[in-house]
Amino acid sequence: MTANEARNIGYADAVETAGAWTVGVDARRRYGATGIVWSTGVVITADHVVERDEDIVVILPDGKRVAATLAGRDPANDLAVLRAGDLPASALRAPNPRVGDLCLAIGRPGGYLSAALGIISATGALWGRRRRGDRRPVIRPDLTLYPGFS
Repeated sequence: MTANEARNIGYADAVETAGAWTVGVDARRRYGATGIVWSTGVVITADHVVERDEDIVVILPDGKRVAATLAGRDPANDLAVLRAGDLPASALRAPNPRVGDLCLAIGRPGGYLSAALGIISATGALWGRRRRGDRRPVIRPDLTLYPGFS
């Protein structure tokens, strides 16, 4: 979906569309977390929400629970990769956002779809470790991320 297509549909439709590739992740003791089906069978989530290496479950949009395995972690960037069967990959592609664009944060903590609306407040700001030379540009949204959106 391009930015222009997103502008031509309502917010509820945009949330529903993106929600098809947004999954719940059950890999910690409390709050559910969120993941995105990045490619076939691959779910990307935040590293800090994966508190255990076994008994990880991905909750699909229809409520079905699928066993997942931890494929890798990148704690420095707070990313974890899970393998979960043959889940279909997302068809969504991110446009180049501009400061002032509206944005949606979509989560599925505990398996229920949630959304928040905000604005892109900065682009191109650098994030990472300066000493190691691995700083990268980031997109900074101004919106509320509720518990479980990670």
